[in-house]
Amino acid sequence: MSEEALALPTEARPFKTVGQTIWIDGDSLVIKYGMLYYGFLGQKRVPVQNIKTVSWKEPGALTTGFLEISILGEPPPSPFASPNVQHQNRFIYERKDVEQWRSLKGWIEKQIGGRDTAAPASTADELRKLADLYKEGLLTESEFESQKAKLLG
Repeated sequence: MSEEALALPTEARPFKTVGQTIWIDGDSLVIKYGMLYYGFLGQKRVPVQNIKTVSWKEPGALTTGFLEISILGEPPPSPFASPNVQHQNRFIYERKDVEQWRSLKGWIEKQIGGRDTAAPASTADELRKLADLYKEGLLTESEFESQKAKLLG
């Protein structure tokens, strides 16, 4: 990836996904949530220094990819909230848009100063992530069971 791709201008065009629009405003990300998918979440501004982790999944031939951020100090959503609200910081994109989203990921990582964006995860955290991927249909049952067996030793 070129250095130019990482240096997104602040006036970069918005990144759009189903029910979400994300754009860069100075040293912050602004996320606007569509009411149809996210209810009354509205809009939030996230200073880049408050992003503690960046997760990335490449899209497959038949699956979408995602960029997900976790935000320092943001309380977890209610377990009774819709799946969209529970994953409000996950931005799902299609294969045709991978380079645009990869450039946003690179910009975020550059802005947070190259610090390690992959926090060490516990076995329970990894199992939770696997369960989420299985529930969302991104893993088959056999893939889920295989990965779970590897984690549990």
